[in-house]
Amino acid sequence: MATHSSPNFLSFREKSSARRARRIVAAFLIFSAVLTSAYTALSLYIATQLVYAPQQPLYATPAFFGMQFHRITFPSREDHVPLRGWFIPGVLPGGHLTAQRTIIMVHGDRTNRADQGAGLLKLSVAFAQHGFAVLAFDMRGAGESPPAPLSLGYFEQRDVLGAADFLRSGQLPYPELGRPRVIAGWGVSLGAVTLLLAAAKEPAIRALVSDSGYPDFASILEREVPKRGHLPPLFTPGALRAAQALYGINYYAVRPVDIVASIAPRPIFFIHGDKDSFNPSTNMFVLATAARTAPDAHVQTWLVPGADHAQSFNTAGQQYVTRVTDFYNLALGPDTGKVSGS
Repeated sequence: MATHSSPNFLSFREKSSARRARRIVAAFLIFSAVLTSAYTALSLYIATQLVYAPQQPLYATPAFFGMQFHRITFPSREDHVPLRGWFIPGVLPGGHLTAQRTIIMVHGDRTNRADQGAGLLKLSVAFAQHGFAVLAFDMRGAGESPPAPLSLGYFEQRDVLGAADFLRSGQLPYPELGRPRVIAGWGVSLGAVTLLLAAAKEPAIRALVSDSGYPDFASILEREVPKRGHLPPLFTPGALRAAQALYGINYYAVRPVDIVASIAPRPIFFIHGDKDSFNPSTNMFVLATAARTAPDAHVQTWLVPGADHAQSFNTAGQQYVTRVTDFYNLALGPDTGKVSGS
């Protein structure tokens, strides 16, 4: 006699299987939601740590080295962040002051215009003693300027553009010296990147020194964020996207290598330490090669023996000052001794 399964028994087994399937799906959805929430939360935390840092106080002023200077405040271009800095007039033979040839000096990441570690204040004084006026300032979120997200050049280029605007049309710190006849730029590390980005938009910056610059910043962050946060690399893209969503910062757009050729025919002097442990010296040649793709490019490079990241001035000392001021003298011409109109 043939036997048949009970309809009730089949129904019970089917219902039991369906319940198990629903539990598995629910567990998977919950697990996915927890992972997504954890990833999002960590990405937001990393983004906040990336864009905010304690602002470092200035250790000294130009007066410490016996130099005259005036404190200045000027707005960044476009978003008008009030930036603070100082203007040091150049000193000519015989002690006469000048503002004819002015260098905008741009500091590195999480430092300020005096940056003792990289020797910025000492270098500013050295330039002034060689007849170049210096405008040194704190970028947004640094030194004495207002707190702001650190965007690794994405927004800070507006600060350099604001400095150029100030020199051309702002209130003169030394009215008797007139306005600069010509403007140049010097930047180190983040400052070099920011200067290159700004100069591509501002032809008034007539000659540039890029010390320890980067071709792009996203590749640096992809290496440094996991290392400093002790997290897997998979969190880095989320953190960079979170920074864009929260603060409007597109780190992937900070790519001097894409725009450096457009600076020609204005001359660029690339400097890098051959012992740079943070930003490989090969990156200098990447930037220089990109700059030379312009048919009218004027590019120089100097690989400084024994210098670590942003330490070329501290390592080479007077040789650094001589080579950089020789570059500016050739690019900008001599100081004529005439006062430019206001």
